[in-house]
Amino acid sequence: MTSTRSSRDERKNGAFRRVFWWQMRNNRVFSVFFGLWTILSMPIVTLSVILGNQAYYTDMTNWEGYTAESVAQLYGQAVYYNLLAFLRTGIFLVLMLYLVVYCCNSFGYMHTRRSVDLFHALPVRRRPLLLGGYVAGLVTSIVPLAIGFGLCQVVCRAYSVPLPNAALSLWALFGCCALMTFACLTFMLFFLVTAGTLLDAAVSLTATAVGWPLLWDVLNATMNQFLPGYVSVIPSAFYTALCPFAAFYQLFSTNYTILTGMYYADGSAITADLPGMGIWSILWWVLFTVALLLVTVWYYGRRKSEHAENSFCAPVLRGAVRFLLSVAVGLGLADILGDMTNSNQVYFISVLVGSLGTYIIIQLIWARGFRKFWRAVPAYLLTLVACVGFLYCLYTGGLGYVTRTPNMDNVVSVSFSLPDMAGDTSKECYLAAHGVGALDVTYGDYNWGYFNVEFTDAAEQSTVLALHQAILEKYPGPYLPYGDDTNQYYNSASISVTYTLANGSTLKRAYYVPLYEDDENIFSAIAAVQKCDTYQLYDTFYSMDADDLNGVYVTQYTSEYDYDASNYELTAEQKEQVWSTFLEELDSADFSYDEGRDEYIIETDSEYDEDYEELESLAGERSYYISVDDLKYDDLNAEQQALLVRLLGEADAATAEVYSYGFTIPKCCEKTRALIDELTEANGEYYWYDEDGEYAAAAGVESDLPAEGETDPADSGTDPADSSNDEGDAIVTAFDTADVSAVG
Repeated sequence: MTSTRSSRDERKNGAFRRVFWWQMRNNRVFSVFFGLWTILSMPIVTLSVILGNQAYYTDMTNWEGYTAESVAQLYGQAVYYNLLAFLRTGIFLVLMLYLVVYCCNSFGYMHTRRSVDLFHALPVRRRPLLLGGYVAGLVTSIVPLAIGFGLCQVVCRAYSVPLPNAALSLWALFGCCALMTFACLTFMLFFLVTAGTLLDAAVSLTATAVGWPLLWDVLNATMNQFLPGYVSVIPSAFYTALCPFAAFYQLFSTNYTILTGMYYADGSAITADLPGMGIWSILWWVLFTVALLLVTVWYYGRRKSEHAENSFCAPVLRGAVRFLLSVAVGLGLADILGDMTNSNQVYFISVLVGSLGTYIIIQLIWARGFRKFWRAVPAYLLTLVACVGFLYCLYTGGLGYVTRTPNMDNVVSVSFSLPDMAGDTSKECYLAAHGVGALDVTYGDYNWGYFNVEFTDAAEQSTVLALHQAILEKYPGPYLPYGDDTNQYYNSASISVTYTLANGSTLKRAYYVPLYEDDENIFSAIAAVQKCDTYQLYDTFYSMDADDLNGVYVTQYTSEYDYDASNYELTAEQKEQVWSTFLEELDSADFSYDEGRDEYIIETDSEYDEDYEELESLAGERSYYISVDDLKYDDLNAEQQALLVRLLGEADAATAEVYSYGFTIPKCCEKTRALIDELTEANGEYYWYDEDGEYAAAAGVESDLPAEGETDPADSGTDPADSSNDEGDAIVTAFDTADVSAVG
């Protein structure tokens, strides 16, 4: 039967109040359990965290260099973070379970014919009948949360623990929790109203809650497989836009803006927008929930009682859910099997099999068999057409995504990250292979930053664009996800670029470029970028002097033993000698960095396994290395100081310390290598290891290492370097004459 009103007395919301209190009594057991758990557990957990950390944070001997106020702020952070962790596990999961039980108990009558006839025959309109139970669910879930947060605030105040942003942090977090509880309950109610059975409601709700974020994740992965240079264009908010459960869970993640109450050791705060959720996120969930509630109430008013125990009673929603799951599973299965087989044929067959199989399974659940299966075939064909159209779009370059480059007249700046490799054999490219291109900075009290090169000069921006265009020549299209050897080599170079345009938007690309011996156009383009003044500005080499030299050492690896000779006790005179010799050879016209590209370049016509074996055989020659100290702000030259001020601001730049990469000495620097040999021979440490990790002697040298059961000279405090110079010469000679396989 169909009934929308059976009462003459509905003045002043009397029917709504009766339904509300009846639902409160009907669910009192579950409500009391959830309320007690929330009200008691939150302050107890907060109190236990406070007491468990009190001794550590109140003992100032553990906090040398910190003020009492800053330590108190750190104490508050620790309490706050632990409360977040408990909310994520102890409250969120229990709350979701409570909402499921409440909804099934309060609105399950819609899915049984006898009970729905009875409820719809009551002297109550449809709207108060639905909203009375709905509001009762909100009250019994949100009020305990409010009391729990309030008690946590009381406990923190009682023990003088300053939470981040004082009271605002907890109450803003509670407001976000209340909003997401509102959204989750409405989401569940919507599927209960639009489904004919509890099974249909459960399947639809689960398919949407799981399938929606899965769909976006799969779409992102698919575009990444097809499109060279792809950087995700899908906003993170899309993943949870139709899944309030995932958004609610993310609310407690320490990776989100909920941690706006972080403090530096000096007590100054890090500020952000709103704790937990940005203003646009709050606006979305308010509008989404209100709109969904209005649709639910409207649909319930027109829902026929005969729909109970029948198949899905909202055809449009049924089609949307089937489409969502079919596409997500089809493309997801194709990604997995295509990656396992590296076959495009398997990939496209998997799309067909995965989507069709999912469609059949869902239809069997809803139709209870094949009775109405053929009616759904046209809808599946539309799903398949959508998948094929999407993949064809990627196959042809994603509507110009792959080849798109900006108009340089509209570019404000370009940020570019290159691999640690040399574009050519020049001094500038040699320095670029040792850490140029980024500043690795520590500043403030516990802050760290990694800053890529940013080009603002028009000529340098054009140089970067030339490299970008040279890379695009390696990807002419059409584009397939698997089977293309140019995408499969393990020794690809990582290159990324970000263009900031005049309108404030950005264009980002990231490539893994396999470099072959005939890719001189790319190597030349890389060299041009590395030689740019701005790129070189990011290298601390230009601010170093002999005092910054930390030590020198030599390393050699062979199939039989390792060799390591080091000296970290250089005198000021020795440091000056090493650094001046090194600079002299760097600035020499004969300088030629001939080792900069070996590990990247492979032969064009070689097989993967052969290339790997060839690279493995490169081990054998000695490598010479100069270690340098990190540089403080005052150690930098004026240009690099100005760069740090621009990146960090004056206050943080003054406390900055820049990580300095050391230098591997190329073969052409023969004088520097010989000097390092001399220093390490005079004061070095020598180690030999056989294939089993045991001590062994160098080839052609009578071993003076301890025999089995004897004491190692190193353990007795005897330095091998203290032996006669003749013995040291013999060791070095042995390594020079050892039979090792070296390539290049």
